[in-house]
Amino acid sequence: MRAKNFREKIASQAARLMCDATLLGYESARQEAVRMLGFQNLFPRQLPTKKEIRDKVLLLSRDQQTLLRRQLFEELLFAMRYLQAFNPQVDAKLLTASIAADAQYVIEIFSSSPKTVIQSLPKLTQVSLEKYLTTDSSIRNQAEAWPIDFEGTFLLALRICKREQNVLQRPHVGILELESEVKLLVANAESNVPEIDTASQDRFGYFATLLWPLEQVLLSPIRHPEGDALYHSLQVFQLAFNERSYDEEFLLAALLHDVGKAIDPGNHVEAGLAALDQFISSRTAMLIDLHPQAHFYREGTLGMRARRRLEANPDFEDLLLLAECDKNGRRCGVPVPDVEHALDKIRAISDTFSE
Repeated sequence: MRAKNFREKIASQAARLMCDATLLGYESARQEAVRMLGFQNLFPRQLPTKKEIRDKVLLLSRDQQTLLRRQLFEELLFAMRYLQAFNPQVDAKLLTASIAADAQYVIEIFSSSPKTVIQSLPKLTQVSLEKYLTTDSSIRNQAEAWPIDFEGTFLLALRICKREQNVLQRPHVGILELESEVKLLVANAESNVPEIDTASQDRFGYFATLLWPLEQVLLSPIRHPEGDALYHSLQVFQLAFNERSYDEEFLLAALLHDVGKAIDPGNHVEAGLAALDQFISSRTAMLIDLHPQAHFYREGTLGMRARRRLEANPDFEDLLLLAECDKNGRRCGVPVPDVEHALDKIRAISDTFSE
C-alpha cells in the first residue's frame, strides 16, 4: 500500500475517534488509530500530522466552529467537574468568541489553599502543578494560569485566586451553564445535518472515512473468499462501473453498500444508511436498503408479496444488477482501484453533471 494511503487511513480513523470521543487529543487519537488499524511498524514520517487529522475532522462537520466549540466545552466540563467543590468558572466570552484549538483556555477559582485544589485533580496533573507552588503553599503569582494536563485537544490552564483579589468581576459561567450550551450544540447538530449538494468535496472525504475501516472487517471465508469488506466493496464498485459508468447514484450504492459492517455487523444495512443519511440521494439509499431483497429475489427465496413490490420498483433492473455485482465481487486476486481512485471516478461524474 502506498505511504499516502497509510496516512489517509490513519488520519481518517483518528478524526472519527476525535469526533466520537471529544476528549481524545490528536496524539492519543493518532496512536489509537494506528493500534486499531494494525500499523504499529510505520516510521514517524509515515504518520499524519495534526493538521492532516484536523482537516479530516473538519470534513466530518459542516460547521468547524460548532465542532470546535463543542469539543472545548466538553473538555472544560471534564476538568471543571474535578474542581466542582471550588465553584470553577470560565470567561463568558467563550460562549460567543471564535474557538481555536491552539489557544489556551483558563479555568478560574477562588481558594486560599492551592494544595487542596491540586489534590482534587488527576494524579498526573497533581505532579505537573507541584512545581508552580512555593514551599509554604502560598500563591506565587496571582495573574499566572498554570497548565492542567487532561490530554485533550485544547490547552487548559488553572488560575487559583484569593477571594480578596476579586478577579472574577467580569462575566463568567460555571458548570451548569456550559452543560446547557453543550446540550444546545448537540440539538443544533441533530437539526442541521449537512446538505448533500452544498459540500461535494466534504461528502467524498466523509465517504472515505467510512470505507477505510472496512479493511479490518474480515468476511466469511465460505461466502467471501476474497477476504475483507473493503476489497469486496471495491470489487463491487469496479463491476458496477463497467456497467453504469455514468450513474453516480448507482456507483455510490455499489461502493458504500457495506459501510455499516464496520459500525454494526449485525445490522449493517440500517447502520450504513444511518451513517450515510443526508450524504446520499434517496435513490442511492433505496438501492442500498433493498439490495439484500434483490439477492433473495435472484435466489428464488423472496416471498410473493415482496417479489411483487420489488418488481414494481422503478429501479428493479438496477437492483438486480447491483445484487449481481455484489455476488460476483467475491474473487481473490482481482485488481481493484483504491479508495481514492474509486471516489475520484464518482466525483468526476458528479462534477460533470453539476456544470
